[in-house]
Amino acid sequence: MFPLGGRLFDGSCFCAFLFCRTYKEKRAGVYPLNEFSRTNKNGILLGVLAFLAGALVVRLFFLQIVFHPYYRRMADVNRLRLIPIPAPRGAIYDRQGRKIVANRPAYSVSILPYEVRDLGLTIQKLSPLIGLTETELEEAIKRERTSRYEPIKVKKDVDFATVARLEELNEDLPGVIYQAEQARDYPPNNWGSHLVGYISEISEQELLQLASKGYRQGGYIGKRGIEKQYDQLLRGADGVLYLEVTAQGKVLGEVPDKPPLRPTSGSDMVIAIDMDVQAAAESALANFCCAGAVALDPANGEILAFVSKPVYNTAGLSVGISYEEWNRIVNDPDHPLLNRVIQSQYPPGSTAKLLTAGAALEDGLVKPQTHMPTPCRGGYQFGTRFFRCWKPEGHGSLNLIGAIEQSCDVYFYQLGQRLGINKWAEYGKKCGFGKRTGIDLPDEARGLVPNTDWYDRRLGKGKWSQGVMLNLSIGQGEYLTTPLQLANFYAALGNGGVLWKPHLLKKVQDQAGVQEYKPEIVERLPFSQETLEILRKSMVEVVHGQRGTAHRSQVEGIKVAGKTGTAENPHGEPHAWFACFAPAENPKIAIAVLVENVGHGGDIAAPVAQQMLQAYLLKRKSTGPLVSPADSATFEYSD
Repeated sequence: MFPLGGRLFDGSCFCAFLFCRTYKEKRAGVYPLNEFSRTNKNGILLGVLAFLAGALVVRLFFLQIVFHPYYRRMADVNRLRLIPIPAPRGAIYDRQGRKIVANRPAYSVSILPYEVRDLGLTIQKLSPLIGLTETELEEAIKRERTSRYEPIKVKKDVDFATVARLEELNEDLPGVIYQAEQARDYPPNNWGSHLVGYISEISEQELLQLASKGYRQGGYIGKRGIEKQYDQLLRGADGVLYLEVTAQGKVLGEVPDKPPLRPTSGSDMVIAIDMDVQAAAESALANFCCAGAVALDPANGEILAFVSKPVYNTAGLSVGISYEEWNRIVNDPDHPLLNRVIQSQYPPGSTAKLLTAGAALEDGLVKPQTHMPTPCRGGYQFGTRFFRCWKPEGHGSLNLIGAIEQSCDVYFYQLGQRLGINKWAEYGKKCGFGKRTGIDLPDEARGLVPNTDWYDRRLGKGKWSQGVMLNLSIGQGEYLTTPLQLANFYAALGNGGVLWKPHLLKKVQDQAGVQEYKPEIVERLPFSQETLEILRKSMVEVVHGQRGTAHRSQVEGIKVAGKTGTAENPHGEPHAWFACFAPAENPKIAIAVLVENVGHGGDIAAPVAQQMLQAYLLKRKSTGPLVSPADSATFEYSD
């Protein structure tokens, strides 16, 4: 066989034809001497043979030289099995070098089908040892089986006691093996679950999108939190072990001429989290179902603490859970997978009065000593509707600072009317609301700052009342924000008006050295230094003033500037808010706390912030929750 004109030509056919023709002529006694002489016939035969020999040489040249790499790869595919050597994943440390997430030794249990004598009996004996039902074990074997010589991983992260028991029963369980590997070691009690996230085996859909980036079937990938955001940094690069196998897939041993390719460890990360503040927040929120708390450094936007409740089982999700358990998680009415710090959006309540006050001051609509025409007597009549103040007996006539200190709704209803929806919304956008902060975590929500165009689109032109501005001015209605957006706004109020991009990453450490993150300024508040000073003074009165609503956030020896909030909730009790920064004169920390369905910010959220302030500024040991939901009714009503 040889190539001719793009097709394969069989030279043997021509030789057979020539031989048959000569033979027939001889039998018939016909010797066409006029056509060919005997010498000519011999020459033709020799020419054909030479041509065939040349074609064979050309063919061999192509097989041995030109196509050699292709056939070598084909032979290697049949002869070699590439076994991945997982790279050690990078560790995560807090700002003081304390380990938050690391790797730990673990074991997995697998079955080698070609060594199992009786699969049914093996399943019966193995299932109680590894904590699976016989049905679950059968399904795992069917799901993972690819070849009778390929190990089938049926259980991950088994403890050493199980491994010891399997070793004892080795002769009774032929084909059952255990392998040492690494697993992630997450913080105890699932603390910081929404912060660090978790890793898990890559899905088929993820593999289709990421195979070109070095991901492989059976490998792990970050699913949420930091593990997802910085997966490329943390994962490193897997190595390869080359094994020689038979055509049936049986392993013969390592390939002598192919040494293993060693894995490259993932990068270690130092994040801005302070574990003292994190622990204080986790402890203070321990008895509440659903909440979020976040703390920032006003000087650079570093995240000092990040807590979302309820938590979820990071370790369980990392090694794998049953479909039934996964369905229980996703259908849980408390939504444990929801990151309440950056994904949940709430009306900010009276914490938003600083936005309304700042906008009005900046536009020259009020001064610090301005009183409103209508004093607070428990509510405000607007058209046919009576808008209530949180204090039924009213606050009387107050100036701006007093209205902020006592959180008088009636004062801000009138201030909002003067400001107008579009002007208020314009300032809101410039203060960082209604858009993502840019934090280095996935799936951040935008929030909402509505204006007249939004109401026209949503409700129809002319089909909504100007009374919506009264609600917006006190942080109610359609105005929505995340705890992180609010904390970032308050950090800017304290630092002179700079809105930093909130970030967790502080530096990356790998074999090449250390690379530090450079903080980034997003924008500046649209407030003058004079306006900021008025707002700061008012916020100090909220915490330390005689009639302030946030006395429960006070810290000994430190002046705190803050604002309480109570957000209406159509599905139950109000949400409690508190936002602050401290020390007031030179802030080192800014905090926002949100607790769902518990009541008033001054009673519930402010004590949580107090513990966080103490942990960071005084380095005191947190003593646990100051108040539980069951006790909230005993406290004096405050906004």
